[in-house]
Amino acid sequence: MDEVRMLGLFAGATTDPFGELLLRALAGPGPSGVRIDLCQVPEDLPAHASPGTSSLPPQVQKLRALVADTHLLLIALPEADGPLPWPWSTALNWLGRPSTGSLLPALPTAVLTTEAAVTAPSFTSAEELLTSARCNLVGHRTAAEARSAARNSGPQQ
Repeated sequence: MDEVRMLGLFAGATTDPFGELLLRALAGPGPSGVRIDLCQVPEDLPAHASPGTSSLPPQVQKLRALVADTHLLLIALPEADGPLPWPWSTALNWLGRPSTGSLLPALPTAVLTTEAAVTAPSFTSAEELLTSARCNLVGHRTAAEARSAARNSGPQQ
């Protein structure tokens, strides 16, 4: 493999003012052989249709083509303990359903958030959707968990 391709998905600034900024910081100059492309989740995605739909809307085809051409998916979410915002729930449904045509099974996917901690003990709405699509979730759920893991994996005294 010559190049590792990552796709960073973010919502528009009205849904999440920090998602694009977080991904742009990650996409800055990095190691040779790693490319991070960024894509805003289309806000005009139609509601997910039943599995019997034979043709996909053009915006859905474009989004699915981007995901199909990536090795790792980075999802920047505005985190809350409630339902996902419209563009996200719709996009993840189009990517993950029906499971027979899903692009997500086994695709390494990191869910990034600017939130310090997730207060609910269960998975977030996005993680539940991704898990039901058999996505391979990787990494820590929050910045606080990453800091805690880094502290705990440091040199033992």
